[in-house]
Amino acid sequence: MKITVYNFKGGVGKTSISLNIALTCDFGIITNDVYSPLERVLADEQFIKIEHEQSLPEIPDEYNIIFDLGGHIDKRAIEAIKQSDFVLVPVTNDFVNLQVTINAIGEIEKFNKNIVVIANRTVKNDFPEISQAVRKFYDYPVVELKLSKAFSNIFQEKKSIKDMVAEGGLKAYSYRFVNEQFDELLKFLGLNHGN
Repeated sequence: MKITVYNFKGGVGKTSISLNIALTCDFGIITNDVYSPLERVLADEQFIKIEHEQSLPEIPDEYNIIFDLGGHIDKRAIEAIKQSDFVLVPVTNDFVNLQVTINAIGEIEKFNKNIVVIANRTVKNDFPEISQAVRKFYDYPVVELKLSKAFSNIFQEKKSIKDMVAEGGLKAYSYRFVNEQFDELLKFLGLNHGN
């Protein structure tokens, strides 16, 4: 399976979502981020960083890959989006983020209509507000991932949220709800990630 995690807007959680999928479901990641924290977490054989002028590598269909891309829609982003089974578009509840995301979806759907919007880092009424804003323009599914320290801790612990919850203790208690939400996202994508 191939998944693109994409938005024109930075800081919406693309890389943390990509990393948690990679660690949970044993995916590799290809990124165009110049300074990527993924290098400190993933093994060399699980991670490719493409440089500014470098083309997207040809990846055989049998590999599970996440394209963690940022910036404007260029040739490499279009190639990744076209070959992906799903395009995940994270957004946070901020006026500028929502505007940029609405525009990004309009560009993405020219190449792939299997789009899932992720209302990310939600608190209080964020999810219904994001859903309402997206649904004014599009009919794509919107899934929620609540604000949680679990996403920053996957970089420190080098473990998926699921693995941190499985260890028990306070993290299991604190992260259980966002872990359940992430499980729902994975089920929606048809990913078998164990119990």
